[in-house]
Amino acid sequence: MMWRNNELVAPGLRLTVLSSVVLLASQALGHGGDSLSLTPYEVQRFEQNGLAIELAITPLRPSPDDEHRLITGREAMVNVTLKDARTGEPVLGTRPRGWMNGRPSGMVATEATCVDKIRRLAAGRLSVRAEIDLNRYVVATLNHDKTISVIDPQLDFSATKLESLVSLPGVGADWVLSQDQSLLYVTIPDEALVAVVDTRTRRLIQTVPTGNGSRPGRILLQPDGRMVWVGLDGTAQVAVIEVQSHRLITTVPVGQGLHTLAAIPESRLMYVTNSRSDTVSVIDAEARSVVATVAVGKTPVALTYSRAAQRMYVGALNGAEIVAIDPTSHRVSARVPVPVGVVALSTEPQGRFVFAVNQMESRLFIMDAATNSVTATTTVVKDPDQIAFTEHYAYVRGIESEKFTLIELREARKGKLVPLDVQAGRQAPSVAPQELGVAPMIAATPEGNAVMIANAPDATLHYYQEGMMATMGTFSNYHRMPRGILVLDRSLKAVAPGTYQVPVTLPRAGRFDVPVLIDQPRTFHCFQVTVHESQDSTPTVASVRPPLVQPRFERALIPALVPTALSFALVDPATQEPITGLRDVQVLVFEPPGSWQQRHWAREVESGRYVVTQSFPRVGEYRVMIQAPSRQLRFADSTSMVLTVVPSPSRQSEHGPSPSDR
Repeated sequence: MMWRNNELVAPGLRLTVLSSVVLLASQALGHGGDSLSLTPYEVQRFEQNGLAIELAITPLRPSPDDEHRLITGREAMVNVTLKDARTGEPVLGTRPRGWMNGRPSGMVATEATCVDKIRRLAAGRLSVRAEIDLNRYVVATLNHDKTISVIDPQLDFSATKLESLVSLPGVGADWVLSQDQSLLYVTIPDEALVAVVDTRTRRLIQTVPTGNGSRPGRILLQPDGRMVWVGLDGTAQVAVIEVQSHRLITTVPVGQGLHTLAAIPESRLMYVTNSRSDTVSVIDAEARSVVATVAVGKTPVALTYSRAAQRMYVGALNGAEIVAIDPTSHRVSARVPVPVGVVALSTEPQGRFVFAVNQMESRLFIMDAATNSVTATTTVVKDPDQIAFTEHYAYVRGIESEKFTLIELREARKGKLVPLDVQAGRQAPSVAPQELGVAPMIAATPEGNAVMIANAPDATLHYYQEGMMATMGTFSNYHRMPRGILVLDRSLKAVAPGTYQVPVTLPRAGRFDVPVLIDQPRTFHCFQVTVHESQDSTPTVASVRPPLVQPRFERALIPALVPTALSFALVDPATQEPITGLRDVQVLVFEPPGSWQQRHWAREVESGRYVVTQSFPRVGEYRVMIQAPSRQLRFADSTSMVLTVVPSPSRQSEHGPSPSDR
């Protein structure tokens, strides 16, 4: 199978449908850390070129009356399994892509129509968006101006890459997602707060005070997902916040100084550095009390856990060693000599090798946790301060460099380091020293072979795909300097070898095509599923058809530089009645091809009529689009309205008639 003349060529298709087969997945992606049981449901199977693709969409929390059917407005788990068609063994090293889109007719997709569906959906254009995109992820940046930007890097439409802008009560320092990625906790040192953001509605929903002068900094999610731990750098304490209630449960006394946090997976133990006390506090997360205080090197600032060695490692800025702590005895079990200047530690994905960056010498050290010895070292970008990993590479950022250093993990594990420096912007992070912080500035994308890199002085994000000698793309952060970056992943995730899952909310009743594409070997198929109406007397929000947008613009020609009210009505398509009381109506105004854009929250001025006030910077044609997520109205569903902006009367009188008036 191959792409030929922009088409997918696939000879020899064969489809097998296995009905009433129990889906072999005992755990599902839950909410707030809870496990969900999957219900037996039909598994569809497609085979080609020795590869078998199995698809099952399974109701989550079904009611007894549903008979295990897919119901509109309910949650379901999409499960894609890749197997060797002959042996049944899971297929590794490849990743499925998928979509879920309503089928307008009763005709089943043919090979040709399936190819066309996939080609259009994969293009990422605003006009052709799947109702459910199983590959979707967005990038969030923590900005210098007390905001969080949400950017869609997959959308091939430059005017709308900025999806949302969330206002915070102060400048954020660090952040962490809940296990289901529905909540984002942001520390705000200057305001002594932790902000809680709902990532689905993109709204600030709560702030948690941590005490006057407490200066919350580093933040960590407890391994079981129930609590968030916050280092209070202005005090000798760490704070504990309950995820379910967003409530400050308690504070735990620790040592003095800046606090970095780490946890041992599947354990009750939390570790906290105390930079001024030269100690690490070991905390029982259940009892919320310190069980040991371990003396380490001078000015400890870095922590990482090695699964292979089952040890917690500590790096000290002014100490000449990396210290290993035994979680059983709470004692130092090894000391590994390194030059003074270690500021960050991180363990590579296989859990054996610890990477340490030395900021004073601009060097990277590789330590084998099995032998507690340094096996390799190399020069990296100047003043390194952060490390990030994908499955195959390590990335090192430098404060005094506009580049990052790339290290291949396979060779690094053998003690061979061949660093490659890659450009990621025009200016080094040190050009904006006030924006240097502790939040990660490199985030791996769900594909597993690429990263997004934030550059604060340039106010840009850079996309790098492994194997390239330069970044593949640059995204504007709209004049906002990023202080952190993370990925909100709504895509199919590997939960077992060859098995990928993602929870979805079924948007409406009807027949749906589910195109699935595999890159290696190149294979595709369009599965079909049916979503049923709810038996409840009241339809769910997700089953409601998007509202009709009726513009009520008072003027056909709008003067430039003059604040103008843009109003519109939202009407129920079934009843033709106005839709009232919406608080999530957002208006996007942009000038094609996208060099200028603004977004506003609309306010309701009368029954079903909403308004924003907009000033246009110059003469020209503009587009207006509307979205209201609570009513299933997205920008992609909204027909853009065209506005013509003309010179303002005052400018016409000063400079004579405009060209359009002549």
